[in-house]
Formats: sequence, structure tokens, C-alpha cells
Amino acid sequence: MTMAKKLPLLAPSIHTFEVNGTYKDCEARRTVFMAIQKMVSAGKYYRIPYHGSSKKGYSYKRKDGGLTITLADYPDFKKRYITLSGVNLARIAGDPSRLSLTDLSPEGLVMQEQAFLDELEQLGLLEIEDSVKWKMHRLDITQDFYVKCDPSLMVKIIRYAGSVDPYRKGRALHYNQHNEIRSCKFEKTWYDFALYDKHQQLLNCEKESYPISPDDLERSKNLVRYEIQLKCPSLKEFEHDKLESSKLRFRNHALFHYFDKISDDIPLFLYRYAVDFFGKHSWYNVPTALKAVQMSNLDDDTKELVAAYIEAQDEPELIDKIHHKKKIAKALEKLEINDVIIPCRILNDRQCGRFPCAPLCTRVQGL
Repeated sequence: MTMAKKLPLLAPSIHTFEVNGTYKDCEARRTVFMAIQKMVSAGKYYRIPYHGSSKKGYSYKRKDGGLTITLADYPDFKKRYITLSGVNLARIAGDPSRLSLTDLSPEGLVMQEQAFLDELEQLGLLEIEDSVKWKMHRLDITQDFYVKCDPSLMVKIIRYAGSVDPYRKGRALHYNQHNEIRSCKFEKTWYDFALYDKHQQLLNCEKESYPISPDDLERSKNLVRYEIQLKCPSLKEFEHDKLESSKLRFRNHALFHYFDKISDDIPLFLYRYAVDFFGKHSWYNVPTALKAVQMSNLDDDTKELVAAYIEAQDEPELIDKIHHKKKIAKALEKLEINDVIIPCRILNDRQCGRFPCAPLCTRVQGL
């Protein structure tokens, strides 16, 4: 008998981050601006459109990727801002792969942080650091995982589960520019949830003339990226009592200490958000859920009640008012069936044969 091929397991990590710096010194701005112009002249950076609200705003992108720097002045408030966004330490450290994430091992993090410091030195940012107050503004934590089937099934389940009770979550802001069935995003005040087919994303980048290596395209096949994009409010909870991001001083290796201290929490947060969004039990489609109910030891009345609820999920229009909702939820919990039953009307024949489907939280490694 042939053994099923075991899928590679990948560690959770940090995809990108964003830090904001506030300062008032006009001379500091001149220092950074002149340093950026030298980098532009050397072909290491190029100017891109500025999309902020300041009348005096400039944005520059690193040619090899991994960092965008924006300068913005607000004279009415007597403040100036420096924003480092889309920061990918692996790319700055010279890894050209579009699959690269932060290396959170002590040795790897030391190496990547040093490359980041060298970049800041060339941008003139370390020279003016005493006059700048840095704060972590956004942190994208991620778990990549391989699936045996077409990644579109996982995306389809997440899209549906996020649009119906009980997990109706946030404002849907799906990545339709990637492909409607290949990505999804739910936007909330404190954080955003994103899940997408990494291979399809790279194919779309390639169509837009971004350089994508054949190796990246091959390794990204059947690869799904689950990402939580933490914003300022949730970062306060994420940081809790371990550190204070508003005291970031890069030359003092603050970034290393920041990432080193939060690295153990990354799997826990990814797991928690996956459960909060989509539950901890496997997804069933209508036929497999009905079969599980009929084979269970539930009493006949409960079986009839739950079966009627499950069958109703395949109706074109779901019933808003569900009778005995708590009893149904309790029965599904007992059978370890996700509250959201996936209707066959949104699945093709091949996808119907893939159920039950493991919940997203089980994809998180390092717990």
C-alpha cells in the first residue's frame, strides 16, 4: 500500500511590519532627504506616488523590495513623520524569494536585523534617531501551510463562513484583484484577517511584470497563507507587559528584542484569532453533516431537529430566524461539527468529496 505523501510543515513568522517616526527637527528631515536622494541616484531606491494627506509628502521604494520610506510634513501641527512600511527583513538581508519571512531564530534574527540597521544607516535614519520617536504601527504575523487539494476550497469555505452566522466577521474586503476564488480578507478595527493562494498571487505579480523566480512558483503550488495584520490597538495587547514599542531605538537593537520577546506569542495569537473567527471544529458539507448526525447517539427528536437545520443550509435563501438555536448549537458542539455547514450549492463535485475539512486553527504550528 502506498503511503500518502506528507506535506511540509512551516513555522509561523512575521511577514512585514510598519513603524512610524515622529519628529520636529527641520535639520533631521534634510539629513534623511539628502540620504534618500543619494540612494535614488545609486539606483537603490525609486520614487513612487505619495497617497497621504500631507501637501508635502514623498514616498520611495527599495528597488529589491522589502522597504518603502515615506516622509510627510504637517506644518499646522508642527510635526513631521517618517514611515517605514512593507518592511520584510529577509528581503533587506538579500533573500530574493517572494516567499521569504522573518527568521525568528536568534542567529537568523541577528543577521537580518544587522542588514536592516545597515539600510537605516544609508538612509540617514540612525544619524537622526535621537530626535525621532519610533512606534510599531502594524505587524503582519503569518502561517503558511500546504494543502493536498486546490487551495480555492479553503478560500471558498472561509469566504462563506465569514459571511454567515455565527462567524459574520468584520467588513469583507476580498482581494478580488488577485482572483475572486483565490483570496479573502475581513477588515476589523483592531486587525485584519487575510487568507490567500500564494501561488496565484505570484502568478498575478508575474503578469504585472514583477520578477518571480521559477523556484518560487514551484514552491508556492498548493501553498496557502493565513495572515493576521495587527493594527495599533491590538498591538498594545500583543505587546502587553513584555515591552514598550514607543521606546524603540534601532541602534540599541530594539527590533531584535521586540521580535525575540513576541515570537513565542505569534502561534498563540494566530490560533486564537482562527478560533474566534471560524471555530475549532471541522467543517462539514450538508451530506457529511447529515451522515454524522444519523450515526450519532443523539436522541431521535434532536436528530430530527439538527437534520432539518442542516438540510436548510442548502436552500438558496437561508432562514433568518432559527428555532431552538441553542439546542442545535449544543448538539453540533457535542458532535464536534462546525456551526457553519457548507452548502453543496457553492461546491463543485470534486470539492464535495473533500469533507470533513480540518479547521483553520489546526494549521497553526509551534503551539
